[in-house]
Amino acid sequence: MNNINAVEVAKIIEKAGASAICVHPRTRSQGYSGKADWKIIKEVKENVSIPVIGNGDIVDIESANKMFETGVDAIMIGRGCLGNPWLIKEIDTYLKTGEIIDKPTYEERIKMCYKHLNYLLKVKSERISILEMRSHISWYIKGIPYYKEIQTHHALRCSDSL
Repeated sequence: MNNINAVEVAKIIEKAGASAICVHPRTRSQGYSGKADWKIIKEVKENVSIPVIGNGDIVDIESANKMFETGVDAIMIGRGCLGNPWLIKEIDTYLKTGEIIDKPTYEERIKMCYKHLNYLLKVKSERISILEMRSHISWYIKGIPYYKEIQTHHALRCSDSL
């Protein structure tokens, strides 16, 4: 049974005084799997007068453009930025200028791993920083030649330092 009540909830939120609403159209049972149903975002946008921010499955310029076709006022990017913090700049540049900027080099991606780790070390313990960074490294290096070997080697080194 499909019991989607996004429009009803959005109207309640608007009536309560919200100045905008962000819609991520996945059900609780979907969790992180499946596709976000952007038709739900479009339905919410058509039924409220406050700005609607669309979220879910935005991973590149093309998906960002398609999200805007739902009529949203803005987009929010979540997991699409995992290992790709440059995505926001890519989309922003494209939307403002039409220019497609170069993807980061392998070297830039590796450097960002270290920069990310250094940021974590400033706010968390070394142990927690390394544990958290292990999952992020996989995102940063995905697609780099021999990334599986790099991932395995790095995971072993990280385990040794704990």
